[in-house]
Amino acid sequence: MKKFANKIIVFLFSAAVAAALVSCSSRGTGDSSTGATGQTGTVGLLLTDKPADPSLFESINASIEKAVLIGDDDNKVVLYSGPTKTVDLLRLKNESIPFTFKDDVPVGEYCKIRLILSDLELVLADDTPADSTDNETYHPKLPGTGKLDMVARDCFYVGPGETITLQIDIDGANSIHVVANKKGFNFRPVIFVDVIQQGFDARLVRVDGVISEIDTVQNSLLLCDAIPTEHHSSRGCITINLVKESAFFDNVDFDGAPRPLSELLADDRIGERITVVGWPRTWVKPRDHDFDEYEYEDGYDEYEDEYDDHDSDVHIPWMAVDALAIEYGEFLQVEGNVATSADSKGFDMNVSSSGPVITTDLLAVAFQAGDAGYNGTRIVSKAGVLLEPMQVVAPLPVQVDGTLDLTGIDPVLKAALVILDEVVAGSEQITGTVLTVATDSLTVAPDQDIVCGVATSELFVALTADLDILTVTITESGSEIVPGGVIKSGQTVGMNGRCETTGYITDNVVIVDDQRP
Repeated sequence: MKKFANKIIVFLFSAAVAAALVSCSSRGTGDSSTGATGQTGTVGLLLTDKPADPSLFESINASIEKAVLIGDDDNKVVLYSGPTKTVDLLRLKNESIPFTFKDDVPVGEYCKIRLILSDLELVLADDTPADSTDNETYHPKLPGTGKLDMVARDCFYVGPGETITLQIDIDGANSIHVVANKKGFNFRPVIFVDVIQQGFDARLVRVDGVISEIDTVQNSLLLCDAIPTEHHSSRGCITINLVKESAFFDNVDFDGAPRPLSELLADDRIGERITVVGWPRTWVKPRDHDFDEYEYEDGYDEYEDEYDDHDSDVHIPWMAVDALAIEYGEFLQVEGNVATSADSKGFDMNVSSSGPVITTDLLAVAFQAGDAGYNGTRIVSKAGVLLEPMQVVAPLPVQVDGTLDLTGIDPVLKAALVILDEVVAGSEQITGTVLTVATDSLTVAPDQDIVCGVATSELFVALTADLDILTVTITESGSEIVPGGVIKSGQTVGMNGRCETTGYITDNVVIVDDQRP
């Protein structure tokens, strides 16, 4: 039996994204070959990550130097090529952030996305937080020159004047293989991409920018300097829609308390900087970049907004966000676990040692109620589903945006936003080597000594009828991630499944084919 005696392979996979790249809008009436019509659209990239083990890593810093869109005829469009951007993937486990938006993308089909990483820095969690000198860092070798290719299940189409937004889950933390006794690390990238389209449930997105325009009729703001763009004249603007679920918190004049949304729509708000967490929506510009009107589609509503005068001072939005929580002033982001389940007033949490609040005691979190007519503390799953206070239960992972009240005997975190990681009961991620394959099952030699609470060297795995397979092939020249594949004995696989009374069951399998010596 082949066993990875010298390595502990760490993978976490999500069935929700095992579909990898998906198809988006249907083809328009123009020529489907890339750039054949001379017309263009816009493509944006959002970055996110899966949860990592906080006991192992304090930071996972991915340095991205290039992003390329590749068509079905191998035409290439550079979405980003500039100063290397370094992103801490662990800060993205509950939400996504904009990475780049580029217009003038030739109309046509695209089948592959390529990221080029220049470095991956792993900062190990510190067992002695008071000592800032003993944090160990590692830089695992990247496949090839850092080239990471993601092949689409179905090619997606960029139409004339349309904006296609791609949510990229680099999953850097969960693609890291830890050499025994923490003597080093290997990197085997697992990356997923979803196309944000009408009705698509994307992760929450966090943006920060300056209020440039206010529309009291549509209850919306134009937030600029909010996203990086590959366009010299763009200020990276986003339309922020104030919806019934939105809540506004002011830590400049009201100590982080909730306030009426109407205060955001006053003229004196122009020029103020705010942070918005909300749901990304599809923003479609008209064909031929005729900016006489805009069409907004979000799966719930549709409206048209007309601009009479378009001069150099008019800023074109690149995407739209339905606001969940709007923060004015400085707010802390505190991570940890629910220690005592919530009541109507709040809950206690254990605080992560790497965050802005360091304490060995429980931290009290207080829900804030809005007065009649406006919302207070927003509670939401990381999938973007609104929750009730009683759904905040121990020991679920949690992130709280809030302000710290130090007026009492003990500190209290006044919550603006609570993001809960609803862990599925019985869920467990495993990796191992395939021993035997049947039509609806596998036997696997797991890398873990204990699976589902039982010590085993040979695990029976039941496969669901809607099984998704993803194949990651790694060579000296780079890596390629392709939907589909055939499971065979001797392969290295990762699975995100659940433990049931009948044994282990999964609906997704990732095959890792590492061809490097």
